[in-house]
Amino acid sequence: MSLTALFDHQGRRVSLGMELGRGGEAAVYCVEGQPELVAKIYHQPTGPEKTEKLSQMVKLQSERLLALSAWPIGTLFMAGNRSVAGFLMKNVSRFKDIHLLYNPKSRTREFPPKANWRFLLHTASNVARAFAAIHDHGHVIGDVNQSNVRVSPETAIVNLLDCDSFQISANGKVYPCEVGVPLYTPPELQDTEFREVVRTPNHDNFGLAVLIFHLLFMGRHPFAGKFLGRGEMPIEKAIAEQRFAFARDAQRTQMLPPPACITLAHLPQEIGDLFTSAFDSPGAANGRPDGKQWIAELDALAGRLMVCSKNKAHLFFNGLSSCPWCSIESSGVLLFVDYTIVDTATGFSIEVVWARILAIPSPGEGNVPSMLSYISRVQPSSRAKVAALKRRYKVAALIVAGVAALAFVVTSPDGFAYMYYFGMVIFALHKLLDSDAPAKFGQAARDAEYRLRNLEFRWQHEASGADFTAELDRLRTLTEEYRKLPERRKQKVRELERALYETQLRHYLAQFDIAAAEIPHIKDGRKAMLSAYGIDDAADVTRSALEAVPGFGQFLIIQLITWRQSLEATFKFNPGRGVDPADLQRVDRDLAKRRAEIEALLSKGPSELNDLRRRIIAARGRLQVQLEKALMDVAQAQADESAGV
Repeated sequence: MSLTALFDHQGRRVSLGMELGRGGEAAVYCVEGQPELVAKIYHQPTGPEKTEKLSQMVKLQSERLLALSAWPIGTLFMAGNRSVAGFLMKNVSRFKDIHLLYNPKSRTREFPPKANWRFLLHTASNVARAFAAIHDHGHVIGDVNQSNVRVSPETAIVNLLDCDSFQISANGKVYPCEVGVPLYTPPELQDTEFREVVRTPNHDNFGLAVLIFHLLFMGRHPFAGKFLGRGEMPIEKAIAEQRFAFARDAQRTQMLPPPACITLAHLPQEIGDLFTSAFDSPGAANGRPDGKQWIAELDALAGRLMVCSKNKAHLFFNGLSSCPWCSIESSGVLLFVDYTIVDTATGFSIEVVWARILAIPSPGEGNVPSMLSYISRVQPSSRAKVAALKRRYKVAALIVAGVAALAFVVTSPDGFAYMYYFGMVIFALHKLLDSDAPAKFGQAARDAEYRLRNLEFRWQHEASGADFTAELDRLRTLTEEYRKLPERRKQKVRELERALYETQLRHYLAQFDIAAAEIPHIKDGRKAMLSAYGIDDAADVTRSALEAVPGFGQFLIIQLITWRQSLEATFKFNPGRGVDPADLQRVDRDLAKRRAEIEALLSKGPSELNDLRRRIIAARGRLQVQLEKALMDVAQAQADESAGV
């Protein structure tokens, strides 16, 4: 099609500039003299139905639609031809595809540092606003997918693209959406011929929930997970069978979330309920959450975020007890990057701070007094002496009675006849003189020893010098690490230099996103599953990583490895290029962050160490009297027990 003579619907000539992009149906061009506009030109002239639809869309434009979408502003015609050649729309070239935002790896490349989880929440809320605007005007998006949503890197404002494919209602007539992407299509429309279907906002709301899930869950698809049953569970099949991988009732869905990912438990109950309503089976009949419902809950969550104390780039729901991003990143997955390079000219002096730390006097070991010194000072109590005397009387009485009985038995002719009676007398005498004093003294000794052990335990944890010594050792270790930071940087740079070939190859392969690649037998559903397991570009493709992805057998693994090898064959190593500046910046950023962390910890060191010393001394004063009394009680109880036995 010749593009030299184009006119808009008002008959004004329109001149096209450079081509900005091309797809299977059309190409997009700059408009000369109107940088705020672009022109979408079809490869083939449109038919009467399409021409009528676009003309109606131009008439239906509104301020709200134009603010949130690339809605047709004016139709374009060839000279002497009444069929539409294309249309004008606003220029959103400064916006970026939404998948570049929700994928952690591309986000660090394509978006500024402020694109943290709060930014993702705002984007999700703005996606919901765009959907609500289309629905409020009586239209349906239909072909919901990641390619027709773009985001402003500065403001998180969202604009919808490919509006000419939307289902439009005008003058009582419905112009259908004839296409759709299975990964964003609700269960009731899976394997459906879209040309025969009149879409509803409820159908769109399934795709809306998928996009919001992508943004909140770092690019994960809600139906990509580990299937606990037999056989393979592709995402399209999981959608058709309502097997939400993050559902609270995994026993029903037989699905588990992929690794290194947050779950519904990390979100407010209200957000989790919206996802459940969108993806569980009742959604088709009862109505899925619409844009307005999502806006209310997402904005509420944005107001309930807290900053992680360990990493300022981490923001999370304040209803949680700990940061979920720290836990995930500890497994080696980088989700958010804080690009701020800390200014080291802060007046911090390691030598001055360390001298202040050493100036805090030690509270000493604070050993528990010896038991021997108390035992030597204690005599049995009068009660124990009386009990001991009674016991000796008892023993003597029993011996005398026994001797008398024996003499009578031996000397008397009838002695043996009275043996029974003598036995009864001796038994009665034994009971009469018996005493429970030894048992009581023994129990008193055990009770005193138990109280002493408890006090000794408290002394070791509150009053000994062990905590002070441990804290001083920790601060000493931090000081040594701080002093070695310059050498650590040199070591990191040497490691980069030694791994120059591997680093260049990794950076080269990382340019090739799997989502945009044409790989045999690897369609959108399989690409989403790969992304759910952290495999997003050619650099991520390794046999070990692929073997961990559900549904990827040897055939598919070979397809991906072959694709990676074909890219490796085009790589050219440049030994003279040196270390990549981005890698050096990453080293400096990591070390600057660690330097700031150590400075903060050491700066608080003197006051915290002094506070610890005061607490130890106060605990000793509080426990010393109790401990001395307990030692005396044990010594006394043991002396009484020994005397009373």
